[in-house]
Amino acid sequence: MTQKTFSPGSKGMQFKYITRPVVGLLALLFFSSCTTKKPVKVVDNSQVCQSKKIEKKIEKKNTVVDDSKIRQLEQKIAELSRKLAEQKLLSKKLQQTLLIKHKETDACRQANEKLIKELSQSKAKLATRGSKLEAATLIAEATAVISTVEQKPLNEPQKIVRERALENLKESKHELAEGNYESASYLSREAMVKAKGIDIGDGSSTAHPAEKEIFFSTPLQMKLFTTGNLRKGPSINAGVKKILQEGRCVIAVGHKQNWVKVKLADTDETGWIHLSLLY
Repeated sequence: MTQKTFSPGSKGMQFKYITRPVVGLLALLFFSSCTTKKPVKVVDNSQVCQSKKIEKKIEKKNTVVDDSKIRQLEQKIAELSRKLAEQKLLSKKLQQTLLIKHKETDACRQANEKLIKELSQSKAKLATRGSKLEAATLIAEATAVISTVEQKPLNEPQKIVRERALENLKESKHELAEGNYESASYLSREAMVKAKGIDIGDGSSTAHPAEKEIFFSTPLQMKLFTTGNLRKGPSINAGVKKILQEGRCVIAVGHKQNWVKVKLADTDETGWIHLSLLY
């Protein structure tokens, strides 16, 4: 296939025929002259591989560091867990020990309170025993002194004093029956002082009635504070009739100094018991 071209010598510029490949070549030259050539970047494969190796080493190193830290943390956690378990066990043992100490302390406190209570009761019994016997003894002595005075002739002033002594004696017996032992002792002492103050002038012995055996006007119900001997007479050298057990009930009917004459309620047997054994 050909195309027409202009002819320079002719009037109308005649065309000559050209081939198609020539046209294509011209077009390629035209477009090549119109475009800008860009530099081509050449990639070095060895550098790329080296960079990848470095990245892998760094990643591996970081992984190793992370694993080491994790193991350290796990070890610390295990150690703390072990210490916590030991602390819990120690705390449990201490609580058990404290509980035992509390129980021991409470038992000691209860035993101490019991001993204090028993001691207080014993003191109360001793005080009651002493006060009761003292009052009964003083009443008996006052009765003996007044009886001695009444056997003698008295003038009017002496009779007045005797009547006052009898009034005190009567009041002391009433206080003894009511359980007011201190008041009974006081009134019996007053009665005895008044009776002894009467001068009967014949040398009669009214100053030492305690040396004689004196009988109580009212028998007293008593108990043995502890095991004691029932003796034949008011003396430590007197023979023992029998041994009476603690808590045995007896009836006090009289006394001589520190010895009390008693009667056994079940057999009516009489004997002497030291004052310190009765309440």
